[in-house]
Amino acid sequence: MHRDNVLNVLQQSEEKRARFLRAWKHGVDFLGCRFFGPGTPENARSKDELRPLKDVIDASFEEESEGEEQFLAAMVSFFDPAWGEELASRIECHKSLCGLTFDLDHECTEIVCELLINYEGWQ
Repeated sequence: MHRDNVLNVLQQSEEKRARFLRAWKHGVDFLGCRFFGPGTPENARSKDELRPLKDVIDASFEEESEGEEQFLAAMVSFFDPAWGEELASRIECHKSLCGLTFDLDHECTEIVCELLINYEGWQ
């Protein structure tokens, strides 16, 4: 394991999990609860209660605005990187973290930053 990965594991804490969940709930609120479940941001106690709903997202992805598509693909990539990459391939942007986040508004950019800083993997 790379030294930085070991340091990251050592820094994992309940506070990081709480901050990730708080940011995740903010993202869910922004995009709409219909894309996530089975819980709601108001009652979810873990990120697993707000998993991206594949059938719903895949069926209505192209109906969202360009910025919402990019933000949704970025959010999904925290849950399942391969699925996030597949969603990114369906939109007009550079297929990178910068490409997915370049045109996001300040609120969504802050959410993605908070998720990145506090991400410990989904499992």
